[in-house]
Order: sequence, then structure tokens, then C-alpha cells
Amino acid sequence: MAGRTALGIAAALWMGLALAPALAWPAAAAWLALALLLAALAWRAPRRTAGVALVLLALSVGVARGGAERARLAHMRAALAVGEMHLRCAAVVLEPPRSESGTPVALVRVCRCTPPLPRGARLRLRLPPACAAQWGDTVVVFARIEAPHAASNPGAFDALAAADAAHVLGSGRAFHASVRPARGLAQAPRRWVSAVRGHVQTALDGALSPLARELAVPLVLGDRSAMSPELDAEVRTAGLVHLIALSGLHVGWLAAMARGIAASLRGGPRARALVGALAACGFAALAGPMPSLLRAVAGECARAGAGLTGRAHDALQSLAVAALLLLLGAPGLSRDLAFQFSFAASAGILALTTAAAALAPPPHAPARGFTWATTLVRHALQLAGVTAAAQVATLPLMLARYHTLPWTSLLANVAVMPLTELLLTAAWAGGALEALAPGGAGALLQACEPLARMIRAVTGAAARVPLALLPTGHAPALAWIAAMGAVTLALALAPPRSVRARARPWTPARSRIAVLGAALAVCSWLAALSARPLLPAPGHWWLLAIDVGQGDALVVAGEDGWSLIDCGARGPHWDAGEGAVLPVLRWAGVRELRLLALTHDDGDHTGGSDAVRRGVRVRAFVAPAPRPGVPGPCVRFGASPVGAGDTLGRAPLMIARWPPRPGAPGEANIARRGDNAAALVLEVGGGSHRAWLMADADSVVEAQLSPCAPVALLKAGHHGSGSSSGAAFVARAQPERVVLSVGARNVYGHPDAGAVRRLGRGGAVLERTDHDGLLWYDVGPVGVDRLDWRRGEPWHARALEAARARGAWRPRAQP
Repeated sequence: MAGRTALGIAAALWMGLALAPALAWPAAAAWLALALLLAALAWRAPRRTAGVALVLLALSVGVARGGAERARLAHMRAALAVGEMHLRCAAVVLEPPRSESGTPVALVRVCRCTPPLPRGARLRLRLPPACAAQWGDTVVVFARIEAPHAASNPGAFDALAAADAAHVLGSGRAFHASVRPARGLAQAPRRWVSAVRGHVQTALDGALSPLARELAVPLVLGDRSAMSPELDAEVRTAGLVHLIALSGLHVGWLAAMARGIAASLRGGPRARALVGALAACGFAALAGPMPSLLRAVAGECARAGAGLTGRAHDALQSLAVAALLLLLGAPGLSRDLAFQFSFAASAGILALTTAAAALAPPPHAPARGFTWATTLVRHALQLAGVTAAAQVATLPLMLARYHTLPWTSLLANVAVMPLTELLLTAAWAGGALEALAPGGAGALLQACEPLARMIRAVTGAAARVPLALLPTGHAPALAWIAAMGAVTLALALAPPRSVRARARPWTPARSRIAVLGAALAVCSWLAALSARPLLPAPGHWWLLAIDVGQGDALVVAGEDGWSLIDCGARGPHWDAGEGAVLPVLRWAGVRELRLLALTHDDGDHTGGSDAVRRGVRVRAFVAPAPRPGVPGPCVRFGASPVGAGDTLGRAPLMIARWPPRPGAPGEANIARRGDNAAALVLEVGGGSHRAWLMADADSVVEAQLSPCAPVALLKAGHHGSGSSSGAAFVARAQPERVVLSVGARNVYGHPDAGAVRRLGRGGAVLERTDHDGLLWYDVGPVGVDRLDWRRGEPWHARALEAARARGAWRPRAQP
């Protein structure tokens, strides 16, 4: 990395932005003073001292800039302190709306608003389907806006962090919108780009099948709003999100294609450089100003500038300059996950340029037998090397954010990457040509169909490999080891900046650094592969109520493993199994479920089961026994039948209490009352610390159950509806804690006010997933404690139990 001052400055700026809340203004002033002092001394030793001064100055600027941005965002957040509000405002559309799903979603900047919001506040709005707003237009809307919330489940998507990174105040739905088209000479480029984008989208929608459109539209326009949950889950599981999403890889490919066309037309170096930069800028303009694209465009422009001036191009230095410019313009990008992945992958690939170049075919290889096969193998190895470099660089982010190891993605990338670039070229060129000359791009658009089918076949095969995304658990040490390995390898393998230095042999110190980096990277992989699942302390067991919105997903964890009861709902654009249940299991390092039980065949209980079974191994899969008129999940999902009296677990003890086996006395009434009456009711635990999990059982079922009072934990039946949690049953159970699994503002009005009064009449503590997110209970010999997963208490369960035995720990007070 020698001679690349911009790298150190960019890293210091990024660090300052990340540490802004901790260091704040005094530290920034101290660093600035030290930087100025070193700058004054730089007259005598200009190189090293000036470099150190610039790095310290960047660190202080980062702290100050980050602190100011966070303070400004906190001030704007105060306007939405109530969490939700209705407003009428005029706002400018800041990027091309995502409208492939039929409902446009736009990022807007507020100009005027009633009630008032801070001027310049950003909102993400779901516009009415008929709204034709384009980039740069002004929309006048009446909308309901909500403040973003932090992740309600461990490992799940954090809407608050994403909103902070994009500097978005809130999001919501516009009930009415009128459009004022952008006018004036300054808006002409945006209008032209919007028109071209609309024609390209119309051409792709009209010429491609839904299967091909699901892949082509995200590649060309960056609009993934219509992607099905199945395809999205397959792409994520196979580790191929970066190939389907807009990324710098695609910008570089299109720029290279443009340079190749210019070279075939006998264009010189300057013409090729200029054409490559124009292609990159055109792609970014068509898709929108996304951070990963802006980074790639900055790199291509730097390359073009070097080509036009006849100077050598240093890709690493250009990457650092692009990071500097983007972070100074938008400090929130330092916390944007897509931005982090983009720069980490690019830095990893560029730092390993020498290793990848060693696998490239020589420019003038002698013609021998099987030369084409040797060349093909060399190119495949080079592609694998580039993919491996990107994976080594991004592995720390995968471990820290997604808690997974994508071990199959190396081969999947080698197979899919060429197909993706061919699909991008055909769709991009075909869409543009079809927009300019209707009917003239039939061959190009027809080529998208087989390419899309091949991509989906390879993606599906990679995603179906057992544990393709290997859960690793929430262990910060893993991510740190992987990060140290990636940085050490980059320092050792990055080519020197000067041509003379590149010709020198490796020094022993550089070799030792490379060996150390490789050892750290291998250690991180081995540690991730051998990670163990999180388990409670001996003699304890856990009950988790996962926040899946309006639905159920409960976890019981004990000495014999983890069990899952129900999996939440699945809708057109969101799967609770993929978006809520699997992140929790991966955060806990769970690779196998001892038991998966579906209580009954309602979509809000079974919708996520397919995703769960794809994501982890399932040892036993059970559901209530089928009966005439109520087949239940056994028939549809192939589960094994169980009934009242069956023992489903030993540690903790888990016994089915309802429904009775087919043919038992009173069983005939179940079919007449529907699926809820046949729902699986479970009793978990023993002694005085039992839990009753009531599924969607109503008061008629409750009348036939006799729980041993008091019940330590009661999962209220049917999400707290008025037909469940009858007064007689609550009086018999005498619950100490009640869990209500409900979705915020659900259309059913759950929980019912009368049910809430009945449940709390005996002094029980009521806790809801829509208020508190995932509820994590530790059940042991001394009682039930609620663990705070946001503070990492489940990961320190054994230490907490030892502290409890010494009297040095008490559970936090509950609301």
C-alpha cells in the first residue's frame, strides 16, 4: 500500500465517522490541533509528516462531520417523536421511483409540510399505483408517516440503522398524490433520463417473460420490488445477491464492453477511455444515484482521466479518492451496509491484483495442443481467484451482520457471473435499442430468456445445498479475526504503486505478513465452520417468542437442542421464515432443529415453514393428526401426525395436550368448529415452572384443558382474540406471565381489550411482541427471567447463572 496516501486518509475519515458518537467534539479539536502542528513541521520533512498530518486531519473532520450529522438527524427525529403522523407536504423526488411491483416507492425531500417537518428532511413514500412521478418532479401528497424502528429480532433487518445511513426521517404511504413535472433547463437531463428509463422498462416488461423479468429488471434498472420471496431467498442463500443487485461489477463490465467496441472501431486509448467513462455514467444515470454505482463511476472516470492525460492509473488510489468524496458528501454512507460491501469487495479484488494476474494467460502464448482448454482453465481460475478475494474481504461483514458463512458461493459465483454479465448486456442493449427503434431488439431480448433460465437453475441448485448459508452465531471475535486476516493479506499482496517497486522481489517481512494474513483467514473459516449453537445453562431452558408480525413463531431451547413451533406468515413480498425466524436461528448459531411443529394449517403459522426447512436441518417434523374435514398441515406439508398425550421432547419435557387422537371421545366436534379447534396445544417444562403454548385454541378448547396452576408462562391463544383466554381457563391456569404474539395495527384488532383484562386480572405480567420485539425467557429452578438479547444476555447465560448463584445479578425490571 506504500505511496497511496489517499487510502490512509479515507480510512481515517471513515473511522472518524464511525467513532463520532464516542469521540465527539473535544477529540475532534485535539486531533485537528495535532494535525496542524504536524503540518507546520512538514516543511522540513514534507512526505511522512505531511501524510500523518493529513490522516489526523481526516480523522478529526470525520469525527466533527459525523457528530454534526447525527445531531442534525436526532433533531429531525424529534419531529416524529410520536412515532406516527398524518401530513400534507410538497416534496421533490430524489431518485427514480421503484415501480416494478405496481406501487411506486420514491425517496423524496420535503419542501413544505403541514404539520411542519424540518426543511430538507427525507422520506421514503409508497405512492398510489397511478402516480407517474419521475426523478426531479415535485409531488404533493397526503400521507401517513412512521418513524423507523430498530430490529425487533436478533440478526434481522434494522430499519432504523438503514434509515440513519440514508438520512431518511421516516417512511409511509401516500393516500393521494398530485405531480408537478420538473421544468427548466437544469432539469432537462433528468427528464431525458427518466423518459429513457420509462421506455426501457416498458420494453423489458413487454418483451420478457415474468421469469426473465425478475432478473433483468433488477440488473438494468435496480428495481427489485417485484422479485418474489422464493427467488430472493434463493439468491441470498446461494450468496449471489451482489450479482443480481446493481453493483460496481456491472458498471465495470459495461465500461469494458464499451471500450472493446471502441477498440474494434479502431478507437485510440483516449477514445476508449472516454467511451468507457460515458458508458459507466449512462448506466448510473439510468439506474439512479446508488452509492455502489457512484463508487464505480468515480473509478471509471479516474481511469478515463488517466487515459486522457497519458498517466498511469492506480485503481486502489482511485477507490480511496471515491470513498473520500462520497463520505464527505454523505457521511451516513459509512454505516450503509451495501456501501461497506461494495468497497470491501472492490478493495479485496484490487489488493489481490498480482495474485489474480499470475493466473491470467500470457499475452503471446505459443500455439500448442489444447491451448483453448488451458486458456479456459486459466480464465476460470482467475475468476475463482477474484471471487475468493472478494469473499475474503467481505467475510467480516457477513459474520458480523448476517452471522453466516456462504461456503458454496465460490463455485456458484464462478458459474453464474459470466451468465449474469451476458444477461446484463443483452437486457441493457436490447432495452435501449427497443426504446429507440421498436421491434429492432428482438434477438437480444430473446437471448435473455435462456440466460435467465440458466441463472435460476444454477442459483436454485446452489441454494438447495444443505446449509448453503452456514449459521455461525453472534460471536464478535469471529468477525474481528476475519477482518484482521483480510487487512493483513491486503497489506501484503497489494501491488506497490510504482512500476519499479513492483519489479523488486518480495522481502522476508512481506512474506511473513502474507503468511500471517493467510493463517488468520484460515482460522476464521475454521472457527466459523466449528461454531456451536447457543444453549441455556444446565438445568435451564428457554422460550422465545419471535416477532413475526401477525402470526406465531415460538422457540423452545434446552439441553437436547432447539425446537420451533410455527413459522409465521408469508406474503407476496415478505416471508417471516426468511426475514424473522432464520435470522434468529443464525444469530444463535443453530444449524439443526430437533423438532419443527406446525400447530394448525393457518397461513400466519405455516407460511414460513418452507424457508425454515431450506435454511436449517430439521430432525423431526410434526403436526396434528389429520381428521375428516380438517386435514391440517400433515397432508399439505408431509409432517408426522401427533395428538394429545404424545411426548415431543425430554429436556425440557414437552407434551401435546390437544387435540385428541382421531377416534377419541369428543373428537367428532372438532371438524365442525374448524382448524383452530384442532390446533396443537403444548405443555413445556415440569414442576412449578411450566409453559402452556395455546396456538389458536378458543375458549371451547380451553374448557377441556386442566393446566396445573400456577402456569409460569402462558402463550395466549389466538393472539389474544376475544374468543380465547376465557375467564374460567385463566382462573384455573393462574398465569404469572402472558405472551401475546401480535402484529402492530393488525386488521383483526388483536389483542382484544376484554381478553387483556381477563389475562391481567390475576396480576399476570403481559408482554407483547408488537411492543417489545422478540421476547426471550430463561426458565430455571428458581423461576422465570426475561433476558435482554440486545445486551447479549443469552450469550452470557452461563455466566449470568453463576452470578445469580452468588447473588450478584438480578433480572432487569420489566414494564
